[in-house]
Order: sequence, then C-alpha cells, then structure tokens
Amino acid sequence: MGLLIRWWVTFFYGVMFDGVMMRSWLRAVVWLALGLALGVALGLYVGWVAWPLEVTEANPTILQEQYRQDYTLLIAAAYGEDGDLEAARQRLYSLNPDDPAGWLVKFTVDYILAGRDETEIRQLVRLANDLGLYSPAMAPYLPALETDDVQE
Repeated sequence: MGLLIRWWVTFFYGVMFDGVMMRSWLRAVVWLALGLALGVALGLYVGWVAWPLEVTEANPTILQEQYRQDYTLLIAAAYGEDGDLEAARQRLYSLNPDDPAGWLVKFTVDYILAGRDETEIRQLVRLANDLGLYSPAMAPYLPALETDDVQE
C-alpha cells in the first residue's frame, strides 16, 4: 500500500522520493520521444523518397464538379494561348465522353449567368464558338463581325 501511495504522489505531484522513480519516468519519456521522432523520420523517408506515390494517366471523368469546371477553364485558356482546336476537343472529350459539347455549352452559359470573370468567359465563348456551338447568352462575348460593305 505504501508503494502505491508513493507512486501516486510521485506520478501526479512530481515529488521525487530517492530519485529512482523520476529517473525511470524520464527514461521512459526520452525513449518515447526518440521512438516517435524515429517513426516520423522513417515514415517521411518511405513516403517521399523510397516509395513515393506516382499518379499517372488519371481519368478526368472522375473529377468532382468543381474540379471539372476548373479543368474546363484550363482547356479554354490553353486554347486561347495555342489555338489548337483539335487538342481542346480531345481534352473536352476526355472530360465528358458522353456529351462534351453539351457540357461546354451548359458550363459556359452558367458561367455567364453567374457573372464571373469576363476574360474567362471570353475564352470559353471563343472555344465554344470555334467548335460550332452557340447559345444566345454567348452573343455579347463573341467578337463583332467586321462589315466593310454595309448596304443601307
């Protein structure tokens, strides 16, 4: 009973009775900290150096809605930069193989109605227009037709 009380007092109040209990407590804490540090270091080494995760050829059709929208914006921005319509068509097809044209028109119209960034809207509308897609909501963002020979 006396040993239990002595342990209780030493553990909860930090009172050291001949130093034996405190040294074993300190030794346990040091070993625990050392083991924790070693485990974290080993885990980071294995995860980042030895066997890092490599994701290749991820399928865009499994993206969540927000990421699909972001990807569509990136497709339109890339098309605005390089003008490669076939690459943009393939990227849209990889995003939604069932109805890529429907997805682009729906997203573009929703983006216009939400009043988003005009530069991004113009990129989306240009891509849709060049793919032969049209919606009345896109009309204000289409480039104006140049008419030199206007008949009155």
